[in-house]
Formats: sequence, C-alpha cells, structure tokens
Amino acid sequence: MSKPIGVSPQPTEPKQQIHPTPDPDSPSGVLIPATIEEAVAELEKMLHPDLIEEIRNETESEFLASQHFELGLWIRLSWRLWRVSIPNKLIQCFQSMEIHHPDAMSSFLLIALWHHLHYSAT
Repeated sequence: MSKPIGVSPQPTEPKQQIHPTPDPDSPSGVLIPATIEEAVAELEKMLHPDLIEEIRNETESEFLASQHFELGLWIRLSWRLWRVSIPNKLIQCFQSMEIHHPDAMSSFLLIALWHHLHYSAT
C-alpha cells in the first residue's frame, strides 16, 4: 500500500511530494481542472513516477482508503470543492452528474485516477 501523501507540511520524501500546475489567477494558487479528464491528467502529472507505480500495484480499495484524507483532502482543499456555493467548472461538472458532496467528488477523482493508471495504455 502506498504511503499517504502528506498535505501539510510538504513531505520530505520526494516520492510523496506533489507538484501541481501553478495558476496565479486561481484562488488556491494552483490550476483547478474544469473536467474529470483534466483532473485525472493533472493528478497523473503532479504525482511522482514512483508513487504512480505504487498506485498501479494497489487495489482500488487500498488506494482509496490510503488517500481519502491525504491526496483526497488536498483535492478538496486546493481545487476548492467545499465552495459549492461558488462553484467552479469542476464542481459544476460533478453537479451535472448529481454528485454534490466534496468527499464524493474527491473519491470519484481518486477512483478515476486509479482506473486510468490500471486500464489506460499510457
């Protein structure tokens, strides 16, 4: 099982560090994807290759359990999923699918990332 990705302070182990795309115009200072596909691509891009490999060796449930309060929390906070009263495009995407709770949104993204890493040809 992969070690949880620490969100604060930044982990010292390089494999556990994340490197999101900066966006000075974003309220959180990082790029907030507009779609599920963009979110999965950004997650894959910002994670260390060794961590990506660990995720590929985990079951979906192991990955989801280990990352809900780590990478999932980072997603909820940095992509401002708790701000449903001021929805960004990613929140609107989820709302169009009748997914309204930030925990459900981040879990959906974690599962989408896991499936992408296990079933895509990349």
